[in-house]
Amino acid sequence: MPKRIGFLYDKMCDKVFIRTAILEGAVGKHKRADVKAVLEDLDGYVNKTYEMLVNRAYVPTPPRSKRIYDKTCQKERTIQIVPYFPDGIMHWLCVKAMRGVLMRGMYRWSCASIPGRGNKCAWSYVKRALKKDPKGTKYCLKMDIKSYYPSIRPKRLIWALARKIKDKLFLKTVYSIVASNPDPGIAVGFYINQWLANYFLEPLDRLICSLPGVKHYVRNMDDMVVFGSSKRDLHRARAKISEFLLDRLSLVLKGNWQVFPVDGRGVDFIGYRFFHSHTALRRRNFLRFIRQCRRVAGMAADGIAIPFHEASGLLSRAGSLKHCDCAGAKRRYLDEGVSVGRLKRVVREHDLHLRLTTA
Repeated sequence: MPKRIGFLYDKMCDKVFIRTAILEGAVGKHKRADVKAVLEDLDGYVNKTYEMLVNRAYVPTPPRSKRIYDKTCQKERTIQIVPYFPDGIMHWLCVKAMRGVLMRGMYRWSCASIPGRGNKCAWSYVKRALKKDPKGTKYCLKMDIKSYYPSIRPKRLIWALARKIKDKLFLKTVYSIVASNPDPGIAVGFYINQWLANYFLEPLDRLICSLPGVKHYVRNMDDMVVFGSSKRDLHRARAKISEFLLDRLSLVLKGNWQVFPVDGRGVDFIGYRFFHSHTALRRRNFLRFIRQCRRVAGMAADGIAIPFHEASGLLSRAGSLKHCDCAGAKRRYLDEGVSVGRLKRVVREHDLHLRLTTA
């Protein structure tokens, strides 16, 4: 067993540490009433959090369920919401205290919910693998885990965390947060759970990298892509992975796993379809881009002011075109039909208005 780290709870019992965690956790959430209340009395909430930690008085608030529609996956999800004080702050404190511990030994190409390891990180890895090793990326094994968050057992997760952390008080605090979910598994929507879910699959990453025939491997949370030169090797790897998930982690591999030639249909991953010769935008993302271009172009032609959400949304979609071979589509739908400069002006004026009204 590697050397375990202690005194993480003591690390949280520091007012400067608490203040930093509160400010980091509030980024992008200034419109929320509970976050506003904390920021307006920052010193007061720093002291409250400090007293709560010193007195070991933190009790997780029962989360509130909310149904949202995930456009990326085109399905509804149930997320759990907790107030920023004390729960949101505690989540950030715990992650800030153990971030270095979790990052130590984490697979380099685990690319989800980790600073500096977003979709661009996964995109660059797949592109480089396809370009530099055409033979080793001839076939692809694509798979994911069935109901990943609801299938993680809180006690098993804490046991896994105890392999690196020996601070019992800190582990008890983390367990109280994880176990506060009224539904099975861990809650979708907790900031701390993103890190824990990534860490939980660390043994799986090591197994996959050690399997014969696996040439390249990248993971986006529970969405896994494995490349190899032999279909037989990938099928054997898939069987080993399924067995490991069930025996060691009590998880089940979803039945829609696939082994296929990369150049036959492309690897559909993180919003793109990757081929050896080129990269294309995922079909449904491309259709949304076209529809939004036509909608905004119609507004401009009719003299209607372009709303901020349309301008910012289209600029975001246009940004995704930079990472694929879509020059013709960009020229046809964006450059000729919509003024990018006008969209940027709408966003700029909206941001200026926000700064003036909140100053």
